[in-house]
Amino acid sequence: MCDEYVKKFYDEINNSLDGDYKIVLEPNRKFKDDWIEYDTVKWELEEQIQNLVNELLKNNTISFEEKILELYKYICLNYIYDDNVLYFFKRDISDPDNIKYIAVDWYGRIIDEIWKENRKKHNRRVCYEFARFYAKAINELLDGNEDFEAFMLGDKENLHYVVGLTGKEYSVILDVDDFNKIKDLTRLKLGLTINGITILRDDSGKFQKVVEKFNENKLDDLQEVKDIEKNLEEKNIIEYFESVIEILRAHNIDSQGFMEYMRSKIEHQGIEIEKLWKEVIGGSEKRYVRCLMFYYDNKTYLLDSVEQKLITINKDNLDNKVFILNPEENQYPYYGG
Repeated sequence: MCDEYVKKFYDEINNSLDGDYKIVLEPNRKFKDDWIEYDTVKWELEEQIQNLVNELLKNNTISFEEKILELYKYICLNYIYDDNVLYFFKRDISDPDNIKYIAVDWYGRIIDEIWKENRKKHNRRVCYEFARFYAKAINELLDGNEDFEAFMLGDKENLHYVVGLTGKEYSVILDVDDFNKIKDLTRLKLGLTINGITILRDDSGKFQKVVEKFNENKLDDLQEVKDIEKNLEEKNIIEYFESVIEILRAHNIDSQGFMEYMRSKIEHQGIEIEKLWKEVIGGSEKRYVRCLMFYYDNKTYLLDSVEQKLITINKDNLDNKVFILNPEENQYPYYGG
């Protein structure tokens, strides 16, 4: 437990990032500062993550930093982001000059045994869950070495959580699921470079070199998409979007990854998007997925993330039992994970 480095990390965050942040630690520490919060849940590893940690602890051929990236890669390749959580975000418009979104505590933050058992049935997780078990896994990899510590870093409004890692040699932020851009959860499934690691301090370049090695011979975007974009001026924009969709479908990407990748391409063309939600019909639970609408050339288009299609629609004719434009918190009962 390296309290002095945790304090240094917090100073580095305040000097590098905008916003108000807090550090979340596993229960039963005696670290007291107003920016420290203790998790209400004991940190535990899911079986497949524990197995990987055990294998990495036995591996003496790669460095601690390389093991951290092996965990990062495993998470990105084997889990997807559970965008159902965003359906529950409540929009606070009490102050028109400062519209905020509020996350509910029970979706991944404050959980019970029923939640944990239900999560074993699928691979969807939210940022709090990722940060919780990734930090725990890194600390197990330390195997008693108190020169470093991993913990959770979150904004004070509870909207997003990542892993902070700090110690004598470096301080880094590890973020597999930044929902403001194409997440590394999606990027690594597509074989692209890591884009979610922020290095705050690394005087010797030790961590930076490991990231650069990982990214060697990887592209920042799909080559098939780059090839299409070379001749974009000869293509109709809608035809271009449809071509990108076909490429993504061939990669068998999940609905959330599909949506965020297409959103980046649509907005890059200067087109404004509108979010809406579609119920996933036929699943074992009631769940909603983010879709997009946009207007182009006097037509309204729906990017259906469930079907992974782009279709023209009449917004007024959308089935309001399936598509939700402005979801409210607790629109359907809590189902436990």
